[in-house]
Amino acid sequence: MVGKEKELVLVLCKYFLTLGATGYGGPLALIQQMRYHFVTETKQITAYQFDHAFTLIKAMPGPIAFQMAVFCSQHLAGRLAGIFAGISLLLPAFCLMIAAGVGYKYLSDNFYVSIILNGFQFAVAAVIFLGLKTFFLQYYQQKTFWIIVTLAAVLYFRQSIPEPAIIIGFGLICAVVFGWINRKPKPILSLALLAIDWELLWKMFKVCAYAGAFVFGTGLALLPVLQQQFVVQYHWLSLHVFNDGVTFGQMTPGPVTITATFLGYKVAGLPGAIAATAGIFLLPLFHMITWFPKVLNWLGQQHWIQDFLLGATSAVVGVLLITVYKMNENYILSGPFWIIFIVSFGILAVKPKLPVYRVIVLGGLINLFITFATMNTI
Repeated sequence: MVGKEKELVLVLCKYFLTLGATGYGGPLALIQQMRYHFVTETKQITAYQFDHAFTLIKAMPGPIAFQMAVFCSQHLAGRLAGIFAGISLLLPAFCLMIAAGVGYKYLSDNFYVSIILNGFQFAVAAVIFLGLKTFFLQYYQQKTFWIIVTLAAVLYFRQSIPEPAIIIGFGLICAVVFGWINRKPKPILSLALLAIDWELLWKMFKVCAYAGAFVFGTGLALLPVLQQQFVVQYHWLSLHVFNDGVTFGQMTPGPVTITATFLGYKVAGLPGAIAATAGIFLLPLFHMITWFPKVLNWLGQQHWIQDFLLGATSAVVGVLLITVYKMNENYILSGPFWIIFIVSFGILAVKPKLPVYRVIVLGGLINLFITFATMNTI
């Protein structure tokens, strides 16, 4: 690596480190900032190259903001730059999630802190629900979208089919059916160390790697899979702790999928945090620095991509709606939940650029106020 390439790598790492520390608002907000920087401000990447890559990355599993960061840096300065840029984007949020995991046990038993965390959780429900707006706006006029949303929600609620199978299955069905109707080509499926519970770490890594490799949509789409595995199947965490992890993930800058860091930490400490984080991001990183740049143009010419994305995205929406319900089913009939949900949703709908963490903190304060007011009236 020559001097200019090293300098460019350092510049990219510094940019993504800053973005990872300040980039609130979810994956689409992060990508918008990347586009402004690389296309409008520095003109290092053309609008066509950026938008083309983004369109195809949306059709792939894994966290899209992370993959876009890796793609842009790999495109400009090679594979090492892509790897370092991806790590830089994740590092601030990773450290914050470790801090949250360390301090969690000292706070979770406190009554008032618990009330605030519940308020955070109610606000996060509104954040997740509003995060589906992009999907609704893109597909709301298509009957297929609503049919699949309903079917996916029912299947996930009944737990008759695993979540990735629901998402990928509906994607393949749409690609094949619409491909046949339109006579298009069918898709091609392409010592301290001794004390560590390596079997647990490996199992957790596989769970997270499976989610990162096969779940389509934004980072939010991984939550149903992680909840099913961490809470229901393996009983590693309670639903309460999982929900708090999702809350912390929403409050940190950078990709929402950094939630996996907190979950891994609560299961197996720092080794668990590393294993879970690596599992989520390793395969998406591999995609971006190997085959993806080489087949970018070919993928753009495949008509079935959009059909597949319709089916997979519709299923993601249905599964996410049930996930939001399951995360809050113990509070779904309570007044505080709906007050905080409606207030949070309304604020974000009116002011979409407002940092999400402020709305979440407000939800906690509202819940605390309601609790005090109720206690004083008893």
